[in-house]
Amino acid sequence: MTIKKASEVSVIDLVNLVNEIFKDYAVPVNWDVYNFNLDVRENSISLDDSFVFFENDVPVGFILLCIRKDRGRIDSMGVIKPKRGTGLADMILKHALEHLMWKGVKSVVLEVVADDQRAVRFYEKNGFKKRRELYSYFFDRRIDGTGSVKFFETDEKRIHMYALKARTDFKRNPNWQRECTTLLLADGRYRMERASWRDGEGYLVWGETPQSVFIVDAFALRGSMDEFIRECVDHIQKESGKTAVTCTAVPEDDPLSRSLEVNGFQRVLVQYEMELKLS
Repeated sequence: MTIKKASEVSVIDLVNLVNEIFKDYAVPVNWDVYNFNLDVRENSISLDDSFVFFENDVPVGFILLCIRKDRGRIDSMGVIKPKRGTGLADMILKHALEHLMWKGVKSVVLEVVADDQRAVRFYEKNGFKKRRELYSYFFDRRIDGTGSVKFFETDEKRIHMYALKARTDFKRNPNWQRECTTLLLADGRYRMERASWRDGEGYLVWGETPQSVFIVDAFALRGSMDEFIRECVDHIQKESGKTAVTCTAVPEDDPLSRSLEVNGFQRVLVQYEMELKLS
């Protein structure tokens, strides 16, 4: 078995390996090089601290690790189908955790589909504990807002400031994908807007695919969160000309989760956020 840093492997080869491994998973991955590089930046994936595993020069597994000071995250890991159940995954995870400890990382988080009990048991066997549930939502009908909220284009620095305020003033505990740092590093990838209305202010980060629009994050810093989310949905539907709206991996204890459900969003996927304390 040969182990290489992900930074030593061709990005095209790495992307192809990830896509091949995850094509039959509950949440398939279909990266291209452009979006892979955006994810690397946005989620603080360290290719120097991520690894690809080879047998006879053939890639058989990988693990991508994110590092922010003394916190780590397993962005994704997997092995090719013929190697599943052989103990390779245990070896990959052990290698990664030992490396993270050497780097001074004190805790590691990851997300796993709740229905994938084999994966859940694998991580529990290796010491990870369920921290909370994450819900992915779908909405597919027109919603009529009042038009009372005005949206203004802004930049990642302003969004970072708003997200920090949401965390400090409202004790918000966002998951990795909605942390202040993540939003700051997403510069240019999404539409970033500040919002104001008579009794409130907030922010909205969103984007679109050919078929739908998606909410990355939204929060009311003053005023009703439920009403603000309704106005956000009305706004992005009108701006995009699309009806279908998604919002993925929202923590169960986050105000955004409740407000999406109040406005008719349906849960379509449940994940567990799991954590391992390394020290």
